[in-house]
Amino acid sequence: MDRYADLVFLGGRVVTVDAQFSVASALAVTGGVISAVGGRDDVTPFVGPDTRLVDLRGATLLPGINDSHLHGCAFGMATPPLSLDLGHPAVSSLADVAEAVCEAIARVPGGQWITGHGWDPGFLDECVTDPSWQPSRRDLDAVNPDHPVVLYSFSGHATWVNSKALELIGIDRHTVAPPGGAIVVDDAGEPTGLLHEGAQALVQNALPPLSRQERTDAIRSTLATLA
Repeated sequence: MDRYADLVFLGGRVVTVDAQFSVASALAVTGGVISAVGGRDDVTPFVGPDTRLVDLRGATLLPGINDSHLHGCAFGMATPPLSLDLGHPAVSSLADVAEAVCEAIARVPGGQWITGHGWDPGFLDECVTDPSWQPSRRDLDAVNPDHPVVLYSFSGHATWVNSKALELIGIDRHTVAPPGGAIVVDDAGEPTGLLHEGAQALVQNALPPLSRQERTDAIRSTLATLA
């Protein structure tokens, strides 16, 4: 034996993901490379005085995967500088969100959609102090009545918009939410600007399609982040 294994697993279910998707019970690793796989007899010759032995005790061992899967354009469009970072700790209150939107107004032409991602009521002071308090279009209207604003929550289950966005999307007190969705309304029956689950599709369907330049900028932004 030129070199003993650094690590040997025994007594488990080793999923090999080979052509037959066979399941072994032991595996040896030498220099970061799998050097033997099979049963105890297959890995025993690789056990030396410094080999680390791990008894899996029937547990399952799976191949590790470094998955580079990424929606490059979507990621770029959802992150700075193309979208406002509204996650924790970038913002800590509804007032912080409004301020971030206000600053964005100065950087974009009149009427352009402003987007942000990551807000979480669990990290917004007003909502933490009063759990019944939820983000509202009025929080955004106060600083930006003319630009449509669309802010996506950290979970992907809620979208927060201002009155201008509601107008352009075509949502009012008479709008019926799609199945599986909810349009939050106030005591007077008017939309508050919060859309849950399937109702978010109303926003997506109303957004202008991305231009070639926007797609290019988004992908370049993603590549810069990955680099």
